[in-house]
Amino acid sequence: MAASLFFSLASLFALVKAVRIEPSLHALTWKYNNIDFWAPVHLESSVHYLQSPAGELPASLSRRGALKSGGYLGCTVATFPPSASSLSGDVVENIIASFALDDVWSAEQFLDCLFIQHNATAASVPVDPSLATFITKHRVSTFFVSPSFDLKGFASTARVLTVVSSCNLDNGPYVATLPTCDEGSSMGMTPVYTLHADSYEAFMEGSIPDSKVPNKHQQLHVSLPGARLPHIIVPSRLASTRPDAGPLAGLRFAVKDIFHINGLKTSGGSRSYYQAFGYQNYTTETVQLTLDAGAQLVGKTKTIAFALGAPRNGMEVDYPDPWSARGDGYQNTGGSSSGSGAAVTAYDWIDFAIGSDTGGSVRFPARYGGLYGYKPSHAVFNITGILPAITEQDTPGFLARSPEIFTRVGRAWTAGKPLAPVSGLPRKMLRYADQPTNVSQPAAADLIETFFAAMASALDLDPVSASINMTAAFLSANISQTSPPETMTDFMRYVYSDQNSVQCWDQIGSPLAEAFSQIPGQKGAFPPVDPPVNISFADGQNATTRARYPESQRRRQVFGEWFNRVVLPANRETCSEYIFAHTYHGLPTTVKTDPATARLTGGWYDGVYTNYAGTPEIVVPVGQVQYWSAYTQRLEWQPVTVALGMAKGCDLLLFELADRLAEKGLLREVLPGMVAYAVEE
Repeated sequence: MAASLFFSLASLFALVKAVRIEPSLHALTWKYNNIDFWAPVHLESSVHYLQSPAGELPASLSRRGALKSGGYLGCTVATFPPSASSLSGDVVENIIASFALDDVWSAEQFLDCLFIQHNATAASVPVDPSLATFITKHRVSTFFVSPSFDLKGFASTARVLTVVSSCNLDNGPYVATLPTCDEGSSMGMTPVYTLHADSYEAFMEGSIPDSKVPNKHQQLHVSLPGARLPHIIVPSRLASTRPDAGPLAGLRFAVKDIFHINGLKTSGGSRSYYQAFGYQNYTTETVQLTLDAGAQLVGKTKTIAFALGAPRNGMEVDYPDPWSARGDGYQNTGGSSSGSGAAVTAYDWIDFAIGSDTGGSVRFPARYGGLYGYKPSHAVFNITGILPAITEQDTPGFLARSPEIFTRVGRAWTAGKPLAPVSGLPRKMLRYADQPTNVSQPAAADLIETFFAAMASALDLDPVSASINMTAAFLSANISQTSPPETMTDFMRYVYSDQNSVQCWDQIGSPLAEAFSQIPGQKGAFPPVDPPVNISFADGQNATTRARYPESQRRRQVFGEWFNRVVLPANRETCSEYIFAHTYHGLPTTVKTDPATARLTGGWYDGVYTNYAGTPEIVVPVGQVQYWSAYTQRLEWQPVTVALGMAKGCDLLLFELADRLAEKGLLREVLPGMVAYAVEE
């Protein structure tokens, strides 16, 4: 028996020597001031190496005590500004002062060790003696500098070392990995992230950049012990603040999971779709524009499956709809960019999120969350790489809490696009008279009317606003060319659903069915999908629907031409004849607790007209009102928003309008969480 055991152990040791286990990820996690931190120390795509020409490395870079070789320490990387003539205490002080605004970096954790890199070609940059004062003041114990700095005669309380790096490191907090005895003099520098719980379940997945492959990301989130859901990895804002940073540097964003991103999978809100298709090798235009402008992607957000409609309790089977942070926490998130709206509403570590708008899917989350939302003119942006709903109506869009960030993102997106320049705002406001503010909330009605009056005064608009009853105007024009004329509701009854069903089946359902049936073990199986998707797939194959499809497309076009001619006509001087001013505000909803029956998305509803006409529109928050919650049994706060539209191609005027209103104090940043604006207890 003993001989047999000895033989087995010997064989095992031989196997261990033959097959070396090399883990692909070795990460550090720790907690500081009740915030979780993460550093992917041995994830190759994130580790950079520094070399010391003298072969020297400090024995300790930690205030907590000596670290032997092979230890970890916190360190700060800062880039020498090209405008500076010498490395002085004031130069470094200004850099560090700007770092204090970051929510990942802190002096307590990362300023014991400081690396000043110089990415220019100049050599012998003088080091001012005042730098020693900075080092002493901030208790920096180890100071790394690039070889281009002239350290001759410089003395300080810190140990000063010259290190060589072939990497152009991002600014911010790092974990420095001290070498073990057999690793020579190389030292690893790994960027540090914070970890945040997705307590409102807004995200489909987290992601980080793959620095080994430009413009590629990798899916990654972290599961901490005791956490019910994975945490989202959030980078330092400093990582995108180099001197050559773009207009969105320092901002973080998330993307609705119908947008393809290189290196990530696209779920479209469907488990079957996620299973059937692999990782994408392409990033759609608007996401790439955002990345190129310097913003940092943190992950993908949930969506109603294939963007088919709005949240309805019991119908989202694959991935339940996110929760709203507003009010009692049981309010509608709006569809179908529900995850994007929920993330921006809830988390201060997200600055904006990308969604799509085919029939209101950016504007409705903006309404419910009290956010800024942008739906562009149709065909301004390339929609290749976005799962289609109705290609003739599909537009990307985004949501934000801050008017300043909102217009920054808008201008970054629209730079170089074929849009009318801003030469002056329209002088007239056009009010939408079909659906006035819900009279059961007089406080909301007062807020809206007060805002429009203040807007007219601030912009010096014509004192008398025009108004239009679209229902009556449509009947009067007899767009249907019938006797009697068809109402707008009847004329457009099948337009949305016919287009949506046919295109969803042809461009998503049919390819999905083929791909899913090829998955091992699924031979011949039809992909399981959410009930509304099943209905839409069936409708898209229905002979009656397909026969009616060309007429529905014609009706959309006819309606759009009428809307652009009568409701929101162009103007040679101001691009748009009117500022189309109205609201989507309504009573709080009970979608989280009231079951609903699956049905097709379609018919006629408030807001869909801008999608048929292809016109741009923004939603902006103007205040909040109280309501009685049946769930929390107390008064809660509900945000109030208005919508502002322009003629097709006048998108830049909307961002100019938002800037003007913010300058006048009529628009301001909203808070993440239960209330959009601070209230006194």
